[in-house]
Amino acid sequence: MKKTIFRLFFLFTILSTLWCCRNEEFSAGDPAQESFYRSSTRFASKSFWKEDEVYIHKVQQVFMKVANAEHVKSRYGELYWDYAMTFGQFGEKYLLVPVVKNNRVVLLMEAVREGNKVYFFEKDDKRMADFFHAVIFSNITDSGEKTEPQTGVSSRNTSTFVCSTRWITIGCTNNEPNCTPYTTSETVCKWTPGTTPKTFDPIGMDDGGGGVGYEYPDPPETEDPCSKLKTQTSNLIFKNNITSLEGKTSDNYESGYRIGTNSNGTLQNQILQNKPGTQQVDLKAFSNTITLMHSHYDGLYPMFSPGDIIFFNQWIVWAQNWNAIPTNTPKIPLNNLTFTLVTSNGNYSFNFDGTSTTPLPNYTIQELDKLNKDYIENLNKAVTIGNVSGDATYNMEKLETEFLKFMSDKMNMDGLKLYKTTTSGNSSLTLVNGTRQEADCPN
Repeated sequence: MKKTIFRLFFLFTILSTLWCCRNEEFSAGDPAQESFYRSSTRFASKSFWKEDEVYIHKVQQVFMKVANAEHVKSRYGELYWDYAMTFGQFGEKYLLVPVVKNNRVVLLMEAVREGNKVYFFEKDDKRMADFFHAVIFSNITDSGEKTEPQTGVSSRNTSTFVCSTRWITIGCTNNEPNCTPYTTSETVCKWTPGTTPKTFDPIGMDDGGGGVGYEYPDPPETEDPCSKLKTQTSNLIFKNNITSLEGKTSDNYESGYRIGTNSNGTLQNQILQNKPGTQQVDLKAFSNTITLMHSHYDGLYPMFSPGDIIFFNQWIVWAQNWNAIPTNTPKIPLNNLTFTLVTSNGNYSFNFDGTSTTPLPNYTIQELDKLNKDYIENLNKAVTIGNVSGDATYNMEKLETEFLKFMSDKMNMDGLKLYKTTTSGNSSLTLVNGTRQEADCPN
């Protein structure tokens, strides 16, 4: 017993010594830097909305590692990390941090991740700064958020896609008897890199020393589209569904399947019903749906139809809107969603490679008729009708080319990828300067 007590006391003494040494080593540094460091360890979101807290925390650690405390404070002010916002963007991509000087939000720091690098930029936007100031210092009585597709220009002069609009209602205090509550809002849109704005300099060097960005720890893994598609098309359920649908192309109606993910990670497989009184399969997707499959019977073109393109676009837009609502869980992995067509002349898959897309127009009946007419006109260039039998035969490479041209000219959708799906694997089909290009995906 005495030996045990002695050993515990000895161990405690050593640990205390080590802690003191570490503490003294830290305390020997610049007091301002020490305070700067301590403030970074207490991040706790005070935002009224759901934020990408993983990203905020990691960006904060990167910033604190490289920042010169005195320089940041004198040149910019104090970064209020607890009020950092990602405006509906998840996946460790983007955030805004308010910068406060003399109890006023004077600037925003924009943090953008591209691959394994994170970049810091100044966002000198008075309206946005006022919005953050109200969130921090005013009496907020209500708040909300909505997402919607929008086309415009971001701080990098690029076209924008899905936008998040946040609003707050600013109420009155007991010291403001003549005050009238009012509502204000701000919108932030996702964007792709374009013209680089002014660098936010955390160090005190020209261009902040960060023109090439700072190392971002453990960036999310990103698979290439081929790898993601392979995951969906190589499982046994998918293969069995292909075999089943290939046996139904001689029917006079469409057939289909829906593959979803159960809460325990296993796959569920459901047969799709036809729309009442029609030959068309009733395509429906849910938050756990990862793959939709259907056949085109002989007599239909052996390629996705304009209606199929519209459906896939609606599926992706619906999924990204689902993801934007904080209470919706689990989130839908957009790049895993697969839409497969089975025909007697070959099988094809749509896959999505992107973070967001815009909805196709809400076509009128007349516009849909025109799309179908253009579709038929394009694809008929690949059709030969037998003189005796009257049967149609297809030059499939020509048909693929004409379909790609039709999509590019009439129904272009950002992020949509077309693949040929065979028993030996997938191959991407693209149009380069009007010429069809086929590239095999790695097996």
